[in-house]
Amino acid sequence: MSLLVGICFILGVLCLIYYGVITAYAGLGTAFAGFWIFAGVGLILLGCLLIYLSVHPIKLPNLGRYIITGMVAGGLCIFLLIEGTIVYYSNKEAEPGADYVIVLGAQVRGTTVTKSLKKRLDTAVEYLEDNKETLVIVSGGQGSGEDITEAEAMSIYLKSKGIPENRIIMEEKSTNTAENIKYSKMLIKGDESRVVIVTNGFHVFRALSIAKKQGLSQAQGLAAPSDRILILNYYIREAAGVLKDFLVGNI
Repeated sequence: MSLLVGICFILGVLCLIYYGVITAYAGLGTAFAGFWIFAGVGLILLGCLLIYLSVHPIKLPNLGRYIITGMVAGGLCIFLLIEGTIVYYSNKEAEPGADYVIVLGAQVRGTTVTKSLKKRLDTAVEYLEDNKETLVIVSGGQGSGEDITEAEAMSIYLKSKGIPENRIIMEEKSTNTAENIKYSKMLIKGDESRVVIVTNGFHVFRALSIAKKQGLSQAQGLAAPSDRILILNYYIREAAGVLKDFLVGNI
């Protein structure tokens, strides 16, 4: 029991420290950052509860213990399965010669692409430079704190990197990954067109799953690097994103 209590306290403190690190690095508005406060406080409270139970034991019926154990074990197995699949897809590379590259949008601050989006765009630029006939669809609408659409910001960035304007197609209506794929698909000519979806490694599995659900069965993923400091936050958040899209039928 003392070992389990110690683990809860250590993990709880580490979660709170990580929250401080990522908010100092990326700002208080960092998506999903609040999870680490919730997890940290929850683990510390669990440790306190275990200490209390060691002094004031509560006997649960066998059925109750089996149900609780089964729920915890089942939830852990689902989480590990999702995370394992995300990691498996996180280093995907695409074959050359695609007709279209779709770059999925991410947050823009004002008119400037964020680090995460820049990594996606730089990965797309490398592919486009090696495949001169490939067109690129930049996909993303305008959200809170964005002065222009994500698509327009991405277009500006690509042109600054030497990608001709006539190779860039803007999709400016989408607000999430499912819409990115849906509206980008409308801009693709030909049912047999070869498509490569560019996004950060942690996001490839979900993006490809959504694309295949929407009929892009031959779509390939091209993984862009992820920020090393935020990578744990991204991967934990992505597991929640995969589960959400599965429950609403996007996957």
